[in-house]
Amino acid sequence: MLEQMGIAAKAASYKLAQLSSREKNRVLEKIADYLEAQTDAILRANAEDLAEARANGLSEALLDRLALNPAAPERNC
Repeated sequence: MLEQMGIAAKAASYKLAQLSSREKNRVLEKIADYLEAQTDAILRANAEDLAEARANGLSEALLDRLALNPAAPERNC
């Protein structure tokens, strides 16, 4: 699955490279809108991932770096 995603991302990068700056900005705005709309689901998944990582003994320092900040989502970028 990850390999397929990587292949798709590489193919998309070639298409994106051909876009104008204005078109690229529109694409980025749509991505930002989508991520904003999915904030709750993303934060839930992050909490589940952190719980599993904690149960598997990941250090608090790593957990802290992996934790998304719901109070300031722009800092997660």
